[in-house]
Amino acid sequence: MTAILRIDPRSPSVSGGQKGLGDYTIPMANKFAADGDPKTLGEIYAYGFRNAHRLSWDIDGTMFASDIGMNHIEEINIVRNGENYGWMRREGYFENARPRGGALNELYPLPPEILSGRVKDGFSYPVAVYDHDEGRAVTDGFAYHGRIAALRDKFVFGDIQSGRMFASDLAAMKKADDGIPQTVAPIEEIQLYVRDADGKRVNVTFQDLVDATMGAKIPRADLHISRSRDGELVLTSRQDGMIRMLVPDRGSSGTAPTNR
Repeated sequence: MTAILRIDPRSPSVSGGQKGLGDYTIPMANKFAADGDPKTLGEIYAYGFRNAHRLSWDIDGTMFASDIGMNHIEEINIVRNGENYGWMRREGYFENARPRGGALNELYPLPPEILSGRVKDGFSYPVAVYDHDEGRAVTDGFAYHGRIAALRDKFVFGDIQSGRMFASDLAAMKKADDGIPQTVAPIEEIQLYVRDADGKRVNVTFQDLVDATMGAKIPRADLHISRSRDGELVLTSRQDGMIRMLVPDRGSSGTAPTNR
C-alpha cells in the first residue's frame, strides 16, 4: 500500500505545524496530525494507493493521482485529505480477491448496495478508469486549459507501456467524485497526427513516433507526459530521449492535437 505524505520542509516551520521525524514539520491540517491517535502518522495525507505514479493539480486546487493497478484496472483519483483509496482491498470499483484468500489476479464485483453508494464501505473510489484491454500502466496526467481546443478543460493522461493517450472531461470527473463507486467519467482516446511534406494528415501513435526515431519496433513506448511553463503538453520517452510537444494544427481548424 502506498500513502501520499504532506510535510513542510521549512525548518523552523512557518506554518505552525508539529515537529516531524526528520528536519521538517507536519501541517496541522493533515487529518492524522490532529486525530489524537498515537498509532497514526501525521505525515500521511491520503493512503490506500497501489502505485500513485504521478500527482498533479487543477487551477482550482483539485489534486489528481494516477494509480497503477495490479492485474486489471488503471485509476485516476481525486485525492482528499485523510481518505483511504482501497488498495489492496479494492482495484477500481472491484473487490480484490487476495484478502479473501483468493488468487492475486482475481476481482469480484462489489455488492450492489456498496456499488450504488447506498452503503458506505470506508473507501474512496476513482473518478476515471480503464482496464488492461486498453493499456497496462497509467502514466502522468494533467488538467489541460491550453491552446488546443479539442483538449481544453479535459484531464489528459496516457499509458506508459503502449503509449496510448486518453482524455476525460474535467467537469465530469469532478462530478463523479460523489461517493458512489460505480460513477466514473467517460474516457476518450486521443488521436495524434503529423503533417507530411505535402501537408497531408498522417495519423500516428506515440509508439510509431518512438519506433521511427529508433529505427526499429520498440516493445515499450515508455510514455511520460509533462506540462510546459505556459500550460502546453510535452511528451517524452526514455527509449529515444526525444522531447515532443502537442500543438494546435495550423493546417486545419486549429482544434486538433498535432505532435512535433
